[in-house]
Amino acid sequence: MTRVRNSVTARCLVIVFIVAGCASPAKPTQSYPSATVTSSPSATGVPPSISNVTTPSPAPSSPSASAPSATSFPLSISNGTSIAVTIVVNGTDVETIPPGGYADPLTAALPALPWSVETRSPSGRVLSQMTVNAGDVVYTTPDASGHSSAWGDAVRVDLSCGRLDVWSGPPILGPTFIPNMSLSCD
Repeated sequence: MTRVRNSVTARCLVIVFIVAGCASPAKPTQSYPSATVTSSPSATGVPPSISNVTTPSPAPSSPSASAPSATSFPLSISNGTSIAVTIVVNGTDVETIPPGGYADPLTAALPALPWSVETRSPSGRVLSQMTVNAGDVVYTTPDASGHSSAWGDAVRVDLSCGRLDVWSGPPILGPTFIPNMSLSCD
């Protein structure tokens, strides 16, 4: 497991995520592009994360980057809500995650990329959505100092009944959950 290096870069990305995530509570289903977080396998602390800002591809002097094959792209969910949430990929129900459920990665068979991923409440309301394209999820191999990076796609929504995270690539880190009473779970 790769760990986030305790650096100013990682803290800034999390801060950008917090600010941008709170900037438009009226659009909880907006998906966010990917970003890079520098990580180190020898560091301790929290697991790697991604943020909702787009960053450039690694510079030529960075460690070599590799993307998972289209058939091995991970899709994961953390359902911290009190309702069952259905994952829909390209218009097809893939799996229903129970309240408080976690799947990293989903075990259901997924179609070929690109993916249009939605989460839906039991009533069918779209809670979040994102798109995953080939090349979006990248893990770099460690450089001479042992540092590597990873980025992917993710979406987070804080509802009145809990937090819902969906990601392809490294998981999302971020602020403590604060219920958003204006975003219903029905």
